[in-house]
Amino acid sequence: MSNRKIAFIVNPVSGTQNKKKIVKKIKNISWHNNDEIEIYYTKCAGDAFESAKKYAEKNFDIVVAVGGDGTVNEIARALIHTNTVLSLIPVGSGNGLARDLHIPLKTSDAVNLLHEGKIVNIDVCYFNNRPYLCTAGVGYDAAVSRVFAQSSKRGFLSYFIASLKVYLKIKPVVYQLTMDGIGTTHEAFDITFANAGQFGNNAYIAPLADLRDKLIDVVVIRPFPWYKSLDIGIRLFRKTLHKSKYVKIYKCEHAVLERPEDDCAHFDGEFITAGKRIEINIKPASLKILTKG
Repeated sequence: MSNRKIAFIVNPVSGTQNKKKIVKKIKNISWHNNDEIEIYYTKCAGDAFESAKKYAEKNFDIVVAVGGDGTVNEIARALIHTNTVLSLIPVGSGNGLARDLHIPLKTSDAVNLLHEGKIVNIDVCYFNNRPYLCTAGVGYDAAVSRVFAQSSKRGFLSYFIASLKVYLKIKPVVYQLTMDGIGTTHEAFDITFANAGQFGNNAYIAPLADLRDKLIDVVVIRPFPWYKSLDIGIRLFRKTLHKSKYVKIYKCEHAVLERPEDDCAHFDGEFITAGKRIEINIKPASLKILTKG
């Protein structure tokens, strides 16, 4: 492909890798003669969204997100229902979307997708009208996101410590859950609305989820004895969580969750405070993304 316009949006404070080295690798690539390359460094929260939106309006062919899951989500939101393709150079601590789509975590290999990759359309989910790509939910994982957001350290160890702190305190909640018009009641430890299969770091909360199946995977984890915690954790990383008797997974196009009070929630790892009623929708094939050919 020639005559392409490609923008790299770099979050200098996101993720765990040195961005100067990454940009140097980008500049050293043997680009096609007619490729137009721009590199933009974000300056504040929300800047990634605004800059990606401008590149889409300028009809750039590809916008490359150089950052963690938060940066990827912000840029992706600006490209939904456009002809501009999202590409990833994943440098976060979880890299959930990249891992789920088998996008290389090695920078040079991820950059090579710009020459060798395949464009696919993926679904986008909405949490109270806010788009997300991988997972959203309430309960345990939302509480972990809140503690993790308050930590000054990133990475798997910090996330594990946050997970342990929350586990020792959290109590199950009774939720009203309506999926495609059918109402159910669940006492749950955690409820996740998954578009992709994993949170990140190959922790598969919804092993059967597919970013292109036009469906939301609703994962309900019932309260379980403390001595089953290790088993649940192992299943999470072995992609067998759906086989646990404490886990039930439903598939639907639309879901409404109601809970006793306002509380924390998360979408794509971002902690938020949400109300008693949460609505989840899906818009199929609404984002173009570059993956392995």
